[in-house]
Amino acid sequence: MKRFFNVIPVWFVLLSMLSCTTAKQMSYLMDMAYNTDYPVPPAPELAIQPDDLLGITVTCSTPELAAPFNLFSEGGSGLKYVVDRKGNIEFPVLGTINVWGATLSQIRNGIADGIRANGFISDPVVTVTLENFSITVIGSAGNAVVPVTGSSMNLLQALATTGNITNHSDIRDIMVIRTENGVRRSYSVDLQSKDLFDSPAFYLKQNDVVYVKPKGVRLSASGQTTMTFITAGLSLISIIVNTLLWTSR
Repeated sequence: MKRFFNVIPVWFVLLSMLSCTTAKQMSYLMDMAYNTDYPVPPAPELAIQPDDLLGITVTCSTPELAAPFNLFSEGGSGLKYVVDRKGNIEFPVLGTINVWGATLSQIRNGIADGIRANGFISDPVVTVTLENFSITVIGSAGNAVVPVTGSSMNLLQALATTGNITNHSDIRDIMVIRTENGVRRSYSVDLQSKDLFDSPAFYLKQNDVVYVKPKGVRLSASGQTTMTFITAGLSLISIIVNTLLWTSR
């Protein structure tokens, strides 16, 4: 019996070890050194794909000259251009323009050059935006569609937006699923390594899916409650047993 009692405190040594390793398992960028410079490449420009939605506006010093290039709805918002399956858009006056694989700046410069070359406007200012830029986050970090208002979003920003990563999340194997040119590919990103900044999936692209895998077996709410009572019970038993052993000496 005494031998059994002496075994009980071992449970608490193990529990303490588990609590210590949890902090380590949830630490980010563990191999990134302080006061060390790392090169930062610029965020790559997005390449337009079929089914993307573009917002395009043309302005100039003489507004009436730009009017034919800007079709407006009754609500007053600029017309959006859906990229078709062949990568084309139908733009006013200029006609069919293929934008598949082009960046926003290339589309902007191409439209401006076309307007100038045809003598329509000498000083066109073209603004092009991607209107359906969003990222889907699923898994143990929660489920959310994250809209992107700027021209770029990285993986850390997307995960911070959901704010649901816990010690049940496998941060060493974040899966980013990307579809480009009719091909779907998955990337694995380790949030504990500085190499994540060099991953092709660090800067996210339109329609990327970020899957945060669960780590190990996750207990249900009732299971967690049961484990809490078991731990508390073992703690109480250990105190009582050690008190009895001490007083019996």
